[in-house]
Amino acid sequence: MAWWRKHKDDDEWFADPTKQSEPDPDVQLVKLQASRTRWWRLVTWVTLLLAVYAAFTVSNTPTPATPKGVSLNETGKQAAYSITEQWLATGHPLGAQARVVSWDGATRTPTSGGAVYRHVLTVANGARWWRVAVAVNRDGTPIGYPNASPVAVPDTLTPDGTVGWSGTIKDAQGSDALSTLVTQWAQALTGSDADRLKVIMADPDPASVYQPLGLDGQFQSATVDRVAYADMGKVDKENQTSDRAFARVTISMTGRDNQPVQYGFDLLLADPDGTPRILAWGAPGDAPGLREYMNRWHGNLLDTAGGTGQGSGPSPTPVDPSPAPSTN
Repeated sequence: MAWWRKHKDDDEWFADPTKQSEPDPDVQLVKLQASRTRWWRLVTWVTLLLAVYAAFTVSNTPTPATPKGVSLNETGKQAAYSITEQWLATGHPLGAQARVVSWDGATRTPTSGGAVYRHVLTVANGARWWRVAVAVNRDGTPIGYPNASPVAVPDTLTPDGTVGWSGTIKDAQGSDALSTLVTQWAQALTGSDADRLKVIMADPDPASVYQPLGLDGQFQSATVDRVAYADMGKVDKENQTSDRAFARVTISMTGRDNQPVQYGFDLLLADPDGTPRILAWGAPGDAPGLREYMNRWHGNLLDTAGGTGQGSGPSPTPVDPSPAPSTN
């Protein structure tokens, strides 16, 4: 009986099929190491590929060129100014009224003895413009007399009305409501009544302040020269319109000597086809960069009581102070 039991324990025919065999520790260790090795190789390859891609991207990124600028403290600047002014005053080579208008920069030029600095200044005499060049050593002594060359400037102030703006959809038709608003705004802007200008701007911020120009002279008129739908705000792609528009405006006044004077502005408008509102203003060409209510004045208002630019037109009709919120 003992032999049978021993044989039963050793013979696989007598093994209990429900009994789980114990795993071999050595086999388990080998499997674990193999698994870790596979993952480590995968991580290594992915890291290597990312490193190669990053190196390729950096090597192909163009290096921005260093912008060329004019040094405002170039060697010999003050000396060049002084030499030019003395030269203009001695014999009046460019006319009795000639004066230095601006310093336009300098360049360093190598010489046999080191380097000199060539300065360029703009000179005007009331009728003509000149570009004057004078070269000086490092210690400010000139290496020769100044050189002058004429500068051609336009002989007319008539604006080029064909120049439009970027960021527009198409030209728009200026309405009577827009013409009325622009006239009221122009009267307030050129005058000295800050409260009047604030009412016309209809700024939703009750604490906002706007500074009038207080110009000398008499207001005559304000004309809308051009209007275009801006590609911003609520854009109607089907009809190619927008609730934002740019406008170019000319303000005409009469100066103290009764001579006509014109001022040019670009406007950013809201709701150009309905009840228009002026959101911002700037110089001609500024329209694409204008932002809503950017003309708010920060600080104490300047005294403009001496200005007479408020004109003789009727007082503006009150504007709704609660405009629709911006969609920008």
